[in-house]
Amino acid sequence: MNGSQEVGAVGQTPGVITPDPGPVVQRILLGAELRDAREAAGLSSAEAGKALGWYSGKLSKVEQGDLQVSEKDLTKIVRIYGIPEAAAPELRRLATESRRKLPPARVPEHSVKYVNLERAATELKVFNIDCVPGVVQTADYARALLERSVTASATDVDRMAEDRAKRLAWMKSDGAPRLWLVLSEEALHREIGGPEVMRGQLAELRALARLPHVCVQVVPFDAGAHASHGVAFTILTLLAGRPGIVYVEGLTASDYLGREHVRTYTLAFDSLRADALSEQRTVEKINRRIRELS
Repeated sequence: MNGSQEVGAVGQTPGVITPDPGPVVQRILLGAELRDAREAAGLSSAEAGKALGWYSGKLSKVEQGDLQVSEKDLTKIVRIYGIPEAAAPELRRLATESRRKLPPARVPEHSVKYVNLERAATELKVFNIDCVPGVVQTADYARALLERSVTASATDVDRMAEDRAKRLAWMKSDGAPRLWLVLSEEALHREIGGPEVMRGQLAELRALARLPHVCVQVVPFDAGAHASHGVAFTILTLLAGRPGIVYVEGLTASDYLGREHVRTYTLAFDSLRADALSEQRTVEKINRRIRELS
């Protein structure tokens, strides 16, 4: 889960990633604002699309943040939705920001959107099954994973592994988002990279668990059935008070699920946390696993 995304450093601190609310994130925020404005105007998607003269599906793409909005289209939206002129400048700012270009990230095409979302998130809720997720991987652990990947080029493995290590450094920094990480116990036992690499990764996981903005929990084998067998996922919150976005990744594609799915995945995450060991007992289990690998 989140295995393919790599982020380059964009802040001023060497080796540490800092958030940049890039154009993808701005498109998502703009889409959410426009959806709220359409609903406030009492227009269905079909009615609004017809009034705007758009092809079928264009409005949905705009509201989901998958399509840029031109200045001409935004002017038409403001008029048809009856958006107050006082609110229009902020929408125009978001639209302008959403059209700027950033250097491409070293990720598969289907992961680019996630990279930008992770950069700008204020909170991440991550559930992973059989490995530690990319956002908190050490370089050695990431390299061991990437070397077995069928989608990562051999020439990119070292750079991608270092990028993941930078993401780990970012997650340990003061500016990092709130992180809730739930792992299946299998992630502690699958010896990716061998005992020494696993010890290093688990030591980093233990260090993360001690940080005030991070919560790490493990769902033990003896907990039995739980709420998300076979499905790893991340819930990202961009702005407090706004619905999050659910990210689910496969080998060659990924899904970004909107507000109608967030409630279900949040219920699943809360259930997983209830089934998991406490933070203290999780650290104890990590310590035991480190000793076993010595």
